[in-house]
Amino acid sequence: MTLFPFATGYRTATRHGFVLLGIGGGLLSPALAQRGLETYLENARQTSPLIRDNQNQLQGNALEAERLRAFYTKPLVQLTGGVQVAPIFSTDQGGVRPELNSNGATNYYGYDLAVSNGGLYQGLINVNQPISNLFRAKAFAEPFVVASQIGQAVIRLGQHDVERIVTDQYILCLQDRLQVQYTDSLLRVLTEQRGIVQKFVESSLLKQSDLTLVDIETQTQRNLRVGYQTAYRRDVLELNALSGIADTTLVDLTPLNLTISADIGSSESGFTRRYALDSLALLAQQTIFNLRYQPQWNFIGNAGLNTSYLPALPRRFGFSAGVSLVWTLYDGHQKRLNNQRTALLQQSFGNYRRFILTQNSVRRERLRGELRGLDERLGVFRQQIAGYESVLASYRRELLQGQLSIINYITVLKNMVAVKRDALLIQSNRQLLINAYNYYNW
Repeated sequence: MTLFPFATGYRTATRHGFVLLGIGGGLLSPALAQRGLETYLENARQTSPLIRDNQNQLQGNALEAERLRAFYTKPLVQLTGGVQVAPIFSTDQGGVRPELNSNGATNYYGYDLAVSNGGLYQGLINVNQPISNLFRAKAFAEPFVVASQIGQAVIRLGQHDVERIVTDQYILCLQDRLQVQYTDSLLRVLTEQRGIVQKFVESSLLKQSDLTLVDIETQTQRNLRVGYQTAYRRDVLELNALSGIADTTLVDLTPLNLTISADIGSSESGFTRRYALDSLALLAQQTIFNLRYQPQWNFIGNAGLNTSYLPALPRRFGFSAGVSLVWTLYDGHQKRLNNQRTALLQQSFGNYRRFILTQNSVRRERLRGELRGLDERLGVFRQQIAGYESVLASYRRELLQGQLSIINYITVLKNMVAVKRDALLIQSNRQLLINAYNYYNW
C-alpha cells in the first residue's frame, strides 16, 4: 500500500471518525493494556539522547558564564615560591673554596655575582584584582547566555522533530489496527452469508460451487488479516523503539483525531528562532572583540619573602603594590573590519530566516490544498459506499429468494471492500497531512 511519506507535527488526540467504514472490534483482547499517543511522546522526550545532551549543554553554559564572571571581577590570589642556588668556587685566598653565598669574592669560578648574587629565595602571596571590570565580565558571559537560549531553541526543535516522527508512526500503527478490525467485520458478514448459502445448498436452491466461492473469499480475508496483524505488531515495536520504550508486548492503541492548529501566518516561527539567536550571539562576539580597545586596569600586590642573599633572609620580608594598564591604540583597523564582517553574517542569518518563513508558508498552503482534495475524495467514497450498501441490501433479498447468483453478490461485496479500504487509507493519509501541517505551522 502507498501512504503519504512521513510528514510532521503533533496535536492532542480524540476518537477519529472512521464510522463510514463500518469498523468493528476483533483485533485486540480486552485484557491488553491501552496506551495513548501522549505516553509515547513523553517517553520519547525523556529518553532522546540528543535532547538530554542539549540539556547538559545548557547547564554547562550556565557554569561557564559564572566562571567568566568570577574571572573578570574576583581577585586572583596565588602563592608562589622558589629556591635557586648559584654557588661559586673562590680562589681569592689560594686554592679553590666553594661558597654558597659569597661575601664579596673577586676571583672565582661560577655565575657572575652581579647577576645571581649566589641564589634566589622567594615565598610570596600575589593578588591581582581587575578594576571596574564588571562590564567586561558581562560581555564575556553574554555569549554563553545566548548559547543557553540557542540550546533551549534546539531542545524545542528536537522535541518537535521527535514528536513528528513518533506521531507519524502512531498513525501507521492505527492504520494497521483499523485494517484488521475492518477485515474482522467483513469476515463476520461472510460468515453470516455462508450460513445462508449453506441452507440454500442443502435445499438445492444454490450449487455447492457457490458455497466454495464464499469459503475462498473467507480464506482470502483471513490471510489478509494475518498480514495486517503482523504489520501492526511490527509497527508497534518500531513505535516503542522510536519512543525509547523497552517493551515487546502488544498493546491497544487509543484512537487519534488530529486537528489543524491555528495558522501562525508570517509571525516568528520555532524554525527561525535559532537564526535570531545566532544574530545575537554574533553581536555578543563583536562586543567582546571591541573590548580590546577599552583601557584595562588591574591592581597588583604581593607580600612575603624575596631575597637573593641567604644570610639576610630574616630581614627580607616585605610587600609591594601597584597598578597595570593595557590599552590598544592601533592594530591596523581590525575593529572596522570585524564590524563589517559581523554585518555581512547578520545579513546571511536574515536571508535564512526569510527563506524558512517563505518555504514553510508554501508548504502549509500545499498541505491545505491536499487536505481539501482528500476531503472531496472522502465525500465521493461515502456516496459510493452508500450505493454499494444499497445494492448489497437488494442483493441479499434476491439471494434469499434464490434469484441471484452468489458470484454477483461476492463481486459487489469485493468492490465495496476495495472502496472502503481506499477510504481507510485516505483517512490515515489525512491524519498524516494534518500532522505535517502542524509541524510546519510552528
